[in-house]
Amino acid sequence: MAEGPKLAQGTWEDAEALVGTVIATQEGADEVTAPDVRRKLEAIGWDCPLHTDPAVARAHGHPDVVAPASMARCFAMPAYWRPGQERPGTTPVKVPIAATSVPGIGDTLIATRIRMEYLAPVHPGDRLRSRSVLKSVTRKRTRVGDGASIVVETTYLNQRDESVTIETATLLRYQSQAA
Repeated sequence: MAEGPKLAQGTWEDAEALVGTVIATQEGADEVTAPDVRRKLEAIGWDCPLHTDPAVARAHGHPDVVAPASMARCFAMPAYWRPGQERPGTTPVKVPIAATSVPGIGDTLIATRIRMEYLAPVHPGDRLRSRSVLKSVTRKRTRVGDGASIVVETTYLNQRDESVTIETATLLRYQSQAA
């Protein structure tokens, strides 16, 4: 069985004390490029000239093709590997998840709701970063175990500090009841 992300340990009071604070920041490894946009479109089979034809994009007021809105998260992620680190494939890739830094009780974290609000287009040449704020911690008793509902709001910004996307993630953290 694959090992999940390491969760910060602590009390729910520790978590509640962090409400309203920045719990994580990330900076994208690379700027947005038209080839990256094309590769995404290839993978999902999405044929839309706004994303593939610079002339069509310019006719709609954009300087170049527009990245699909769902790519903001990808472009704001740091590199998984850098030269000088252990060779990829020898250790598990660690994808950063802001909510894992929230202290609490429990060994399981699952997303129960993700809401995305797209505010501005992303174009080749943009560089994205993100800032995650803990919005709330609500203790819960569920059938799967006692825990808490954690809401994290992540704002994705471009190099001009303009918000391009806001993601609101609701996650349930709880102690699994091992068989």
